[in-house]
This record gives sequence, structure tokens and C-alpha cells, in this order.
Amino acid sequence: MNIVQEHTGELEAVLKVELSNEDYQERVTRELKAMQRKASIPGFRPGKVPFGMIQKMYGKSVLVEEVNKVLGDAVYSYIKDNKLSIVGHPVADHKKAETIDWENITGFTFEYQIGLAPEVVLELSSDIEVDYLTIKVDDTMVDSYLLDIRKRYGKMSNPEVSEAEDVLYGLFEELDADGELKPEGKAHKSNLYIQYMKDDALKEQLTGIGTGIIVDIDLMKAVESETEAASMVGVKKEELGNYNPIFRFTVESISRVEPAEMNTELYDKVVPGMGIITEEAFKGVIRDQIKQQYQTDIDKNFKNDVRKKLIEITKLPLPERFLKTWLLDAHKDEFTAEQIDEEFDTLADTFRWQLIENHIIKQYELKVTPEEINNHLAEYFRAQMKQYGQEDVDQEVIDDFIKNIASKEDEMKKVYDHLYDQKLLGMYKDNLSLKETEVSFDEFVKVVSEKYNTGSSDVEQDQSSHENEEDTSGNENEK
Repeated sequence: MNIVQEHTGELEAVLKVELSNEDYQERVTRELKAMQRKASIPGFRPGKVPFGMIQKMYGKSVLVEEVNKVLGDAVYSYIKDNKLSIVGHPVADHKKAETIDWENITGFTFEYQIGLAPEVVLELSSDIEVDYLTIKVDDTMVDSYLLDIRKRYGKMSNPEVSEAEDVLYGLFEELDADGELKPEGKAHKSNLYIQYMKDDALKEQLTGIGTGIIVDIDLMKAVESETEAASMVGVKKEELGNYNPIFRFTVESISRVEPAEMNTELYDKVVPGMGIITEEAFKGVIRDQIKQQYQTDIDKNFKNDVRKKLIEITKLPLPERFLKTWLLDAHKDEFTAEQIDEEFDTLADTFRWQLIENHIIKQYELKVTPEEINNHLAEYFRAQMKQYGQEDVDQEVIDDFIKNIASKEDEMKKVYDHLYDQKLLGMYKDNLSLKETEVSFDEFVKVVSEKYNTGSSDVEQDQSSHENEEDTSGNENEK
């Protein structure tokens, strides 16, 4: 066997693999003999089928399979032994493969295209400035969250006159084309949530009324979807067209959630064990909880800005011609050549980011240890149990949970990815210069939405190299 590397571009090369009969014949013969021992053909005792017959029946398919195995092993061994850093995977010359005379072959030359990864020269430092947007949690936001919490722990009441957030209960009756009750028409009792009506005029009509009041409602104008309309009058969505959309609604009762009082009883229910006794302290806890809820979005936006900045300053060249060939070969059921050309700028930045992240992982020797995984799963499980009021969980129960997750490859991958993400995020925050800007929640949403709506490669959905099912950098992370 002989392998020669020939450069066809700055970051592109062809591996020419020369195989002789000696490189694969022994494997072919061994496989055919194994098939002979297992063969069951009428007219012959099991295991006694003549070798020549087996060879005639299966020789070509076994030869193709074993040669491909030898080629694959040889190419990847060459890449590893010569410490080639590649992107994608070697792409075989399929056209040449189609010309092979498998019936009479004794040796041949086969070619694989490879794309070479550019060298990443990058040091995370305070010289690199990245925007870091934070969300200002103002008093209005805290008060809104508090009201939701108070309603969640509040009590139901039945007022005489309705308000905008009340729930009305009553009878829906189908009307005919003349606006009269339809004889034997559909009748159904259910709830009507005033605040969820999309028709503002109807909302106003339903507010400030008492029991016994009658309101005619056009279901299609009242709610957002046919599913909601069907549910209100007790029919299936596909049956809704069988009924007149105009129904008469008679109010039978009004329900209202009276918010819980701001006192120690409420504080202990919401944040048990903290010993909060003042409204000011409780609002402080709520403010911290809101900040924590937004932190995931803040960090995601920050990582996207880091991605954009590092791609911009490294300016990595890529073997573009090879990558287009590889994408078409590896994803022929997903892309056409035209689609690849159209989307290549975005795809190219994805390749660049994978190379950059792999570089950072190796440069800073980031690893996720089994101990870190176990600690993370244990903390997660305790937090889940705490939500259900279980403060003290037996270690044996926690160990069983960890063992169960560890037995599921997909779940373990998610844990690895999450912990790598956290380590990388920490690296960016500790080493880069963060230009902090505090904005309102609405401003934050506007900024992030504009990034996504551009359709540019500046924003990615947390798709870093260690998260992809297929590592297109050709290098494995040190996990």
C-alpha cells in the first residue's frame, strides 16, 4: 500500500491510495470462509458448501466491502499519523470508483479529496471588547411579577360586576341566520376569559356586567383560533363549520382571583426557609429571581456577540471549494448545489466558529470531568425535588437518578454540552473586555430580534462545535 498527498490548493489536497492484492486479499478470503461455514444451501450439508460456489455467489460484494474498509482505515490512519488537521471528512472520487473492474482487479489507485484546517491564532484577552447587554429590572417589572405571584396564591371570589381580568361562566346557545335562538341548536355551558378575547369591543361589552346579562358573540371574531372557538361551545374543531358562528351567551356567574396579601404567610410559601418578614426584602428576592430568569437570554446574546467578534478578528481562510463538495456529498438529501452556494457564507462562518471553539478548548485545556457531571446532576435533582417541597433527599435516591441519566447516551451528551457551554462562557467573561450596557426588556428584545431577522450568520442558536452531532472540524474535543 502506498499513500501520496498532493496539494491542489492552499488548504486543499488529494490523497492517492495505491492498493495491491496483498493489502486486501487475506481479509476477503477470511470473510468468504466465514460465510462458507455458516452457509445453508439446498443440496449441501450446513458448512459443506464448496468454497468456489461461495466465492462465485458473494465474492464481488465481499471484495467491495473489504476494499472499502481497507481504504477507510488507511486514509484515517494516514491523517492521524501525519497529524493533519482537516475540516469535514475525506471525499472519495466516486466517478473513478464507478470505472473499477471488480471482476478482474488485482490492484488500483483511489483518490480522496481533503480540506485542511487553517491555523487558528487567537488569545483571549482584555484587548478584545465585546458588547454585553443586561436587562434593567425596574419597579414596574417587579410589581407585575408580584401581582402574578399574589394571584397564583390568591383566593377565588364571585363579584357581582365583572372586571377586565375576570372569568365569566354561562350558557352558549346557537343562533339562526335571523339572530334568534336556533330550534334544537347547539347549547353548551363553559367559561369565557374576558382578557383573552381578541375583539376589543367585545372585551368592553363583557366588562362591567352582572349575572343574567346576555351578549351575542361571533366566535370567529372573539378568539384567536378555531380550536379555542370549538372548545368554548363544546364541539370538535372539525365540526365547527356545521354551526352558525354567532352564539348567545348568558352570564350565570363571575369568578375573580383576589390577590394574596403581602405578608409573611405569602413570603414563606413563595421562598420557604428564607425568613423574610418585610415587603422590601421580598421584592429584593423577586428582583433577583427576575434577573436570573433573564440571565440565560443575556448570556445567549453575549455568546452570539463573542462569536461574531472572534470570527471577525481571526479572519480564518477556508478550503471553500472542498467544503462545497463535502457538503453536497455528505448532505445530498438536504442540499442542492445551488442551495449550498446561496447559504455558503452562513455555513462558512459555522465552520470558522467550530475551529475557533476547538482551539479555545484545547488552548485552555477545558475538560468536563465525571465528578462535575455527577455534581451537576445531583444539584439539578435536588432543585427539582425542592420545587415539590422535598428539602432533604436521600443520597441513594440521588445516586439512582444519576445512574439512570448516565445510562442514556443522548441525555449525557446534553449534560456534557451544557457544562462545556458554561466553561466557555466563563472563559469569555473572565478574559474578554465586556462593554456593559443596561437596557429595558423591550429594548433587549428589539435588539436581539433585529439580529435574528437579518438572517445573517452573526446569530446562531448555540450551535458550537462540541454540540454538533457531526464535528465538521475533523478534530475531536478533549472530553
